[in-house]
Amino acid sequence: MADKTGLSKRQLEIQLGKLKILQKPNLKLEQYPVSSEAASELLYLAGFEHNDLDGRVLDLGTGTGRLAIGAALMGAEAVVGVDVDAQALALAKDNAEAAKVRVEWVRSDIEKVSGKFGAVVMNPPYGTRTSHADTRFLEKAFQVAPVVYSIHKSATRDFLVKFVKKSDRQVDQVRSMKMEIPYLFEFHEKKRSTVEVDLYRIIRTTSRS
Repeated sequence: MADKTGLSKRQLEIQLGKLKILQKPNLKLEQYPVSSEAASELLYLAGFEHNDLDGRVLDLGTGTGRLAIGAALMGAEAVVGVDVDAQALALAKDNAEAAKVRVEWVRSDIEKVSGKFGAVVMNPPYGTRTSHADTRFLEKAFQVAPVVYSIHKSATRDFLVKFVKKSDRQVDQVRSMKMEIPYLFEFHEKKRSTVEVDLYRIIRTTSRS
């Protein structure tokens, strides 16, 4: 199974797995990296199964750029990665150069993001440190794109489905998987842990298919 660039999901996962992540992430910003497996699954859902990555793609809270770079590797026309953290963006720029793709990196709070995009792909904060931080990202994504691909903890599914419905959107697809999180913070007790996550495709209510 390969996309229009000839890149298979496994090849994409391998390439994304080579990208660097922050060694000292900011806990307040919930800088947990999206795993290469989850990133490739989300991007293939968006680009291969639904052809939603052909135009301008936005990655909100891009971190070190794994989703943004993956969208570029899959042939997106233009990709913008937004993050508030300069350290993460510096690493994202290095990652893009290593992957030989072009991404526009923007340092900004998501509230200041404007414009129109064909799709948003994101791994937002899960809201474990700041309550409902994930819904703030969803609200912005809904403002700028007709379709949103987003990763959230499975435990929040009931809440998120209701939130999406109130926002005049609909959950078109949900795919569940286990995502590995490496040892990053002092309170982590294991070298790697897993978290149950849901991968969402969310569309406008008027765009029923």
